Amino acid sequence: MSDSSQTATAASDGNTVACIECDLLVDIPPLGMRQRSLCPRCGEVLCHGNVQRARLALPYGICAALLLPLSLLFPFLSFARSGVSNQINLIQSAWALYLDGSVVLSGIVFTFIIILPACVVAAVLWIALSLNLNRYLQGVHTAARFIYTVTTWSMVEVFIIAVLVSLIKIAHMASVEIGLSLWCYVAFALFTVAALAKLDKYVVWNRIEALQR
Repeated sequence: MSDSSQTATAASDGNTVACIECDLLVDIPPLGMRQRSLCPRCGEVLCHGNVQRARLALPYGICAALLLPLSLLFPFLSFARSGVSNQINLIQSAWALYLDGSVVLSGIVFTFIIILPACVVAAVLWIALSLNLNRYLQGVHTAARFIYTVTTWSMVEVFIIAVLVSLIKIAHMASVEIGLSLWCYVAFALFTVAALAKLDKYVVWNRIEALQR
């Protein structure tokens, strides 16, 4: 057994979780901040760290909450060709699709790159605040259900990759300058991912249930 991981044992009390790979019910032993628990049958990671690790989501969430508004205030990209230049920000990217007649696509872009990530960060902050205050806050159950349900639908990373691919193609046709908004959005994505990584599902739900009692 290594210092960074522990193998869980077959279920014998109430502190159990089902392995998502093999469905084995196993006990989760007490873990340190940098430790993880593994399924004894298939080796799947069952949970990471403890409540102290989950509490670190608060500073990451605060940074993400500050960076998202900044990414909306400044130019995202600037284009120049034959003496004609143009700038666009995140909101204008969705608005341009709307003006072009792609109403549904415009709504999808606006929802998945701005609205949904903002809601995820708000939920992360509420959960992390509850854990740091060691107090059950109204609505924290809803916030936890929300982030563990919609996280897979948050397309922040996909959007950034799509932008980078587009930049490579556009660079051959025009002069492209990356704006401050893009760097803010990249930093926002990194802090959001870091915050979510700290909120292990098993640890968070266990702590919420304990605070509610």
